[in-house]
Amino acid sequence: MDNLSTSRKEYFELSKHSALQFITFGVLLIGISYGLLFYVGLPLMDMFFREFLHTEVLRDGSKVKYQISDDAKIDIITTTYSTKWAIVDNRILEKSTLAQARYLFNPFFALLPIILTLAAALSAWLSALLPQGIGLLRQKIEREIINSLDRIARNVYGEHTDSELKGIISTLLNSDIRQLHDYAETVGTPYSEIETLQRAVRWNESSGIMRLMRVGGAIKFYMRQYFTIQYSNAILGLVYIGAAALIIIIGIRGLKFIPPSEPSIILFALGLEFVLLIIYALTLMYSRQEDLQENERPPEKLDVFFGGESVEGGKEVENLLRVFIAKKHNE
Repeated sequence: MDNLSTSRKEYFELSKHSALQFITFGVLLIGISYGLLFYVGLPLMDMFFREFLHTEVLRDGSKVKYQISDDAKIDIITTTYSTKWAIVDNRILEKSTLAQARYLFNPFFALLPIILTLAAALSAWLSALLPQGIGLLRQKIEREIINSLDRIARNVYGEHTDSELKGIISTLLNSDIRQLHDYAETVGTPYSEIETLQRAVRWNESSGIMRLMRVGGAIKFYMRQYFTIQYSNAILGLVYIGAAALIIIIGIRGLKFIPPSEPSIILFALGLEFVLLIIYALTLMYSRQEDLQENERPPEKLDVFFGGESVEGGKEVENLLRVFIAKKHNE
C-alpha cells in the first residue's frame, strides 16, 4: 500500500484554502478597484461628458444650484470628486454666480459593477501567478490538475503509483498534436480535455516568463474543468436577477419616480446586467464540448413521444404516422 499514489491526499489538501490567500485576494481586489476607478474610470467618464456630450463637469468641491423639477425649490449642492458630479451646459466663471446643474451624477455608483468585475478578473489572474501559499487561483488550478491526472491514471492503471502519475505528466509534456490525439484515444478521454490539461501541466511545470505566458491556458483549464460546471446555473440565475432588477428600475423611471436629472441608478442597472451577460457568455465559451465522432455517438432517441425508442424504432413509428396521415388525407 505504500507504493500507491498520494494524489488523492494532495487533492484534499489543496481543497483547503488559508486565510492568507483570501486576504491577499481581497487586497488585490481593493487595490485594483481603486486604481481602475480613479485612474481609468473617472477620467474616461469625465472625457465622455466633455468631449462627446459637450458639457462641463464640476467635481472639485464647488457649489452649484440644482432643481429636481421645474416646480421644486432650488437646492445648493456641493460637488465631490468621486460621488457627486454636477453636469452643466456652460461653466460660469464669476464667483458671485452659481452654475445651474442639469444633472447630478454619481460616477462611483454607476461604474461599480464594471469596476468590480474587471478588478475581480485581474485579481484572479494575478493570484494565479503568485506562490501557492498566497495565490488563491493558483491553488485551485493545481487542485484540478491533480484531479484530472488522477482520473486519467485510474482509467489506465486503476490503483496507481506516483511513478505512473509522473509518467502521464511526462507524456503530456513531450507530446505533439498527433501524439496527443493518439494518447486521448488510448486513455479514453476527449481530445479537448487532454489538450487543455496539457496546457495546464506545462504552466504548472514552468517558471518565470514562461509561467506568465502560459497562465491563460491554465485559467482556461480551470474554467472548463471546474468553474463552468459548478457555477453555470448560479450565473444564469444572476443574469435573470439582473434582468429583473433592470426591468423594475426602468419601470420606476417610466413612472417618474426616478428623476431624469439623476441617471446614476439607471447606469448602475445597465452596467450590472452587462457584466452578468458577459460573464455568462464566457461561461458558455469555456464550457466543455462533446468530442465524440459521428460513429461513436449513441443512437438518437425520440424520448419525448415514444419513451426512448431508438432511431430505427423511430423510423418505423414515422412510417406508421405517414400512412395514418395519408389515410386521413384520402378520407
